[in-house]
Amino acid sequence: MHKLLEMFFLPPMAIARLGSSPTPLDSFRWTESHSPHAQADTVIEPAVSLKVEADGSVTPYIPRSIIFKDDDGAIRPVAPFFELWAKLQSVEDGSTLEQPLTPTLLAELGASIKDIQYEIVAANRKAARRTDYAPCGFTAREVVNGDDFERRELLAFSPHTSGQEPLVSPDKPIPIGHFQVLRPVEGRVDLRDDEPEVDRSILRVRFTPPKGIIYGPAEATSAPAPQVQPGQFEAPSAEYGRIHEIVAPQHRIVSSKTPWSTAYIMLNGQFEDPQPQDGYDGANVGNHRSWGCVDDISDSVIVATMAFGGRCYQAAARVFTSPPDFSPDRRPVFSIADDIADRDDLPIDLGDGAMEETKMEVLDLFQRAFETASLFNLDALRARALLENKIRFALHAGSPGIDQPKAGPESMTAKDRPYSDKLPTLAPQEPSYFTKGSPNDTLPYTTALPLIHARLQDRAALMDLLSTRGDFVEQLVRPPFGKVAQLPEDPPENANAKYRDPRVFRDQLHDMRMPPYMRDAAQQPLSLSHRQHRTLLALIKYLQTHPDDGSNGSGST
Repeated sequence: MHKLLEMFFLPPMAIARLGSSPTPLDSFRWTESHSPHAQADTVIEPAVSLKVEADGSVTPYIPRSIIFKDDDGAIRPVAPFFELWAKLQSVEDGSTLEQPLTPTLLAELGASIKDIQYEIVAANRKAARRTDYAPCGFTAREVVNGDDFERRELLAFSPHTSGQEPLVSPDKPIPIGHFQVLRPVEGRVDLRDDEPEVDRSILRVRFTPPKGIIYGPAEATSAPAPQVQPGQFEAPSAEYGRIHEIVAPQHRIVSSKTPWSTAYIMLNGQFEDPQPQDGYDGANVGNHRSWGCVDDISDSVIVATMAFGGRCYQAAARVFTSPPDFSPDRRPVFSIADDIADRDDLPIDLGDGAMEETKMEVLDLFQRAFETASLFNLDALRARALLENKIRFALHAGSPGIDQPKAGPESMTAKDRPYSDKLPTLAPQEPSYFTKGSPNDTLPYTTALPLIHARLQDRAALMDLLSTRGDFVEQLVRPPFGKVAQLPEDPPENANAKYRDPRVFRDQLHDMRMPPYMRDAAQQPLSLSHRQHRTLLALIKYLQTHPDDGSNGSGST
């Protein structure tokens, strides 16, 4: 006999990805490639997936292959499922356990699915944030009973009060996805010996993202594209590039009378201009005035409420809708999981039992860095980042601080000593914002990247590097921004080597430290998380005092 202590969703947070296909993407997982010709060790393989039947129940299966696009080119959306779980306590001995909620368990507790109600609120408030005008946001809300298995479309409009102009009117709402409570049915399915059974009776809900459509006012017909180098801003009198359609005629449904269409001009000092400009449609042309367009991306909160026996229980989950611009077989060097792990701020354990785990964690970090690096054009990233630095230098009135590593055209060239000790040999470059390529090697930095990082996928080679050149690695890795307790009351003029300070100008500039020239969500130079950085430095310190443990290694992976 058990009593219910709390209920919660698993996962508590998920990312949905836009797609115009009516068929959602099947599940897959990361695994290791054993092919000697693979560019990286990580590949994907099909995993247990759920098909939603016409009656709202789910049927588990394992797909033969993963299809990302239909034959007509439509991208398959990532539509996450959420399971409702319970934390229970034994009335006999007080022990606790966690297990998924099912109709059978609810009956044992004296409840049923009719006692549960789900609410989803999905909103896009990017234009509202930029203009500081609430009616430029748009929201959809649905409340669904636990025994209602109909698929609901989420139609969003702009809440407003008297005298306010809504960006999206209720009679012309923007679809921002679908929500469905799934029908629990009895039965377990055993698909494969190496996979756990799938219980079809678990209480589940599903969020399906929208197609990825741009909406705008009637005036958003066509406009010129900029004709400038990446990272530069175009003067109003400059010659424009090709003419392109901004919004399809059937999607020109939003108001042209809100501040998003009439007043918002990027970087004119009147607005917050949060970075990066992921939802900005004005482009780098003319006077940077917004066309008043919005996309159908949203952030959503799902809440399950169950009331019975004189008590009320709630569970909440979040789902973020994002574009489908991801590489499924490449793991990012910095992920949401790393950000969440950073919140715990646990000490790094280098005891005998934990050393092997620490080494594997650092090896995994370098493997992820290699996989991330295999995706981008380092020559283009460097040019964009250094031109952003150029603009920041021009706008900065105080001292720029010590220029180490170099933040101008000398960055990642022979003049950027001691940081650039490989690239001058592999790809000699004179100081310049743009790469000087050759007919046989148009992207020399990008070409050199795998030559430098590939050998560090081998455990013995990485441990040897950290043991013999740990000080150089520590110098070459960009530290994260310091926590508030670390920052002095008055910011120094020059950067601190142990952590960055957002008030120090030099800490806002891009340079070749790892990860090189990449940006974080605030358009600042990307760094490792606190935990990643602390773990790496702790291992370096350990290997410097135990050189045999590093140089001998433990074989290769």
